[in-house]
Amino acid sequence: MKLIRIVILSLCVSVSLQMFASKKAVLKHFEEVTPVDIQFNYFFDDALRERLAGHYDAAIDLLNNCNRIKPNDGNVMYELSKIYVVTKQTDKAIACLEKATVAQPENLWFKTALAEQYLSSQKIDKAVEVYNAIVKIDPENDEALMMLINIYSQSEKYTEAIGALNMLEKVQGMNQDITMEKARLYFIQNQNKKGIAEIDKLVKTYPNEAKYQVLRGDIYLDQKMQKEALACYQQVLNNDPNNGDALFSLSKYYKAVGDTVSMMSVLDQMMRNKNVDLEPKLSVLKDLVTRPSEMQKVEGYLSSLLEMYPEEESLHNYNYLFLMMRQKNEAAENELKIMLDLNPQNKVTWMRMIDMKLKQENFPAIDSLCSKALGYFADDVDFYFYKAIALYQSGKYKEAILHCNKALQLVPDENIVMRSQIYTQLGDTYYKLGMKDSTFVAYTQSLKYQPNNIGTLNNYAYYLSLEKRELQKAESMSAKTVAAEPTNATYLDTYAWIFFVEGNYSLAKIYEKQAIDNGGDKSPEVLEHYGDILFMAGEKEEALVWWQKAVNAGNTSPLLKKKIETKSYLEK
Repeated sequence: MKLIRIVILSLCVSVSLQMFASKKAVLKHFEEVTPVDIQFNYFFDDALRERLAGHYDAAIDLLNNCNRIKPNDGNVMYELSKIYVVTKQTDKAIACLEKATVAQPENLWFKTALAEQYLSSQKIDKAVEVYNAIVKIDPENDEALMMLINIYSQSEKYTEAIGALNMLEKVQGMNQDITMEKARLYFIQNQNKKGIAEIDKLVKTYPNEAKYQVLRGDIYLDQKMQKEALACYQQVLNNDPNNGDALFSLSKYYKAVGDTVSMMSVLDQMMRNKNVDLEPKLSVLKDLVTRPSEMQKVEGYLSSLLEMYPEEESLHNYNYLFLMMRQKNEAAENELKIMLDLNPQNKVTWMRMIDMKLKQENFPAIDSLCSKALGYFADDVDFYFYKAIALYQSGKYKEAILHCNKALQLVPDENIVMRSQIYTQLGDTYYKLGMKDSTFVAYTQSLKYQPNNIGTLNNYAYYLSLEKRELQKAESMSAKTVAAEPTNATYLDTYAWIFFVEGNYSLAKIYEKQAIDNGGDKSPEVLEHYGDILFMAGEKEEALVWWQKAVNAGNTSPLLKKKIETKSYLEK
């Protein structure tokens, strides 16, 4: 039973319930028309608006006014708690929620919020107490029951966890996840008979489902009850010799008893049998691929399976992953092409292909891929964004801006990372068009969404230095990038160049040398910068050496050529 996801699910449910609770509170206040209530509603509604606008101090003042009118009102305490949660004042949030639950003891939303805050503060016993109170009020509250199961299991209170599972089973009915979790907890406590009895319940309830009989065998095998496991597998295979799950489990049985020859014989029989389903065959591959000695065997099986199931997307996907693991990129790319032909509606495949072309720096191919993908995903922000990058790299700056703006129209406000990246791309593109004010406005917008976007900070700082504008601001931004990635040659080069523009040649020389030592010796621009710094630092002969290195590295700048000819530093 996948209990870990329950916490996330519970939090999501809580958010929606909180919104409902607030609306319910407002409706309740408008049902009565006494002067006191009118005044209360006035402050309460204003408080809600201020909280939603992020004006927390104003909201707290208004809610305190409500509290003076109606002391310890549950809805007021609940709204205060939400502000304290956002501002990370957990103790105050808990205190408010405790008052809210006292004021409205039957309100499940308040109790749920309180339990969550107890959990975040590691007050486990109190959280358990509240969840049990919720279940007492609403015995069919499966979210509270799942939280109790999760807490009890992690606290090793297995008996209590099984009790909560039994209650959940009454609500949801018998299902594999609940039964398997109960069995697991019984086995942990060495209560094997009870654990097996749980699996037997599944077998008896679903006698025609062979997977539960195989599952029973797997449990036996895990518990070192090998004879019993073998009997289960044989029983299934007697009824269905082509049952892939049973064959795979039988191979694991042979592995457990040390009979490698029989294990491989069963696997070969299974993998080459057209009547065995593909899914258990993929399970075999996933098991074998973890063993380096079996790579040749995996390749052989994959080759056979691809001939057997040429139009199975899942198989081609597995082969793609296997080829990437083996660093056979060309063959992996061919698998992606096949997958796109089989299912052009799979966005993941398009993104993998784009990522591959990004690594190859094949921007015309990215442009083409994005155009094709947009035929299937007309309003997908990712494809507009990557097409903008490809257009930028191809020098089609005006088209790139159009696609960035389209991406901005499509990206949700809450996707702050993507919004930040789009604005950064806009800034880079504006600069290429000489629209410098628009460049810095775009970078500012990018940092508004993601203040620590290192790429944006670097570009912003570098272009400011080229324009000799706001150099202290540029230095501060560049310092953040170097602190975040102290061996990044690009960021070190920017930092050095800002010091150069400021006239601090000694610091510029130190950081440019660090850039060169960290890979910048392969960059024609970095080599030219180092020559510029050395010249202005008085090391003119050495500057000529580094300018020539820049030429040898591929720098074809006419200005650099003039520097070497005139043996002097020249500005653009």
